[in-house]
Amino acid sequence: MEKLEIPKEIRGRELTEFLVNSMSEFTDSIIQDPQKIERFLKLWSGNLGLHDYSIGNCILAWLQYPKVSMIAGMKKWNSLDRRISRGEKAIKILAPLTRKVKDKETDEEFYMLKGFKYVNVWDVNQTTGAPLEFGHSDKVKGISDVSFQQLTGISPLPVKIQYNGTSNGSISPETILIAPKSSENAMIACLCHELSHYYLQHLKSDLDRATKEQEAEITSFLICRYLGLDNEKAKYYAGVWKGSDTLKGRGPRIIAVAEKIIRKIESI
Repeated sequence: MEKLEIPKEIRGRELTEFLVNSMSEFTDSIIQDPQKIERFLKLWSGNLGLHDYSIGNCILAWLQYPKVSMIAGMKKWNSLDRRISRGEKAIKILAPLTRKVKDKETDEEFYMLKGFKYVNVWDVNQTTGAPLEFGHSDKVKGISDVSFQQLTGISPLPVKIQYNGTSNGSISPETILIAPKSSENAMIACLCHELSHYYLQHLKSDLDRATKEQEAEITSFLICRYLGLDNEKAKYYAGVWKGSDTLKGRGPRIIAVAEKIIRKIESI
């Protein structure tokens, strides 16, 4: 489906109706596609928790801004010391309209939904300002022998510094996304993790997600140690996995991939 373009001439109730109808039409089109349903569930659950947005509103946001990651109103972004970038177009979603009513029999008061109104939000990637910190950035300590920028030079895929929900990083066949952080160490560790996914061939593997993450995190830990970084977060996970049958027989593969990436770093 093409990107949803909102006609400039519509306002007020007409715009609200347009959004409701657009959401309904698209929802009807995806309910028979489990992969699309899973995608929007991940988008919904991956929101930073800046607000309790519905799945429907995440769908509306995606239709207008396909690389949507985290959305919030202007006041919320300002409170996080971030500002809307010049020229960015607001994403319009639906906010419920309620009215207080009283039960005639019990006199109990409650709120009843009477409709919706549209409100403006923006994605994190439409803002600039203070980094959003999540994912235990403080657990990666030391002084790296190479910079984050140097490390991007050995990546087989383009590396983009961009938020992707609450994920520190992600990888697809086209690109690696790394969330911007005030800690370069944390960004280096994250990039090592995503490079590990690539060279462990996880993009083409049918391994379960937990095993892929375990392999990539341990590989990343080994690379970080070579770089002079102590990734305490990875050590914690390694401790959790100790004694698990999941990684039995995978040691040689993990070591081989870690060495392969380290050799590439040595060529910088």
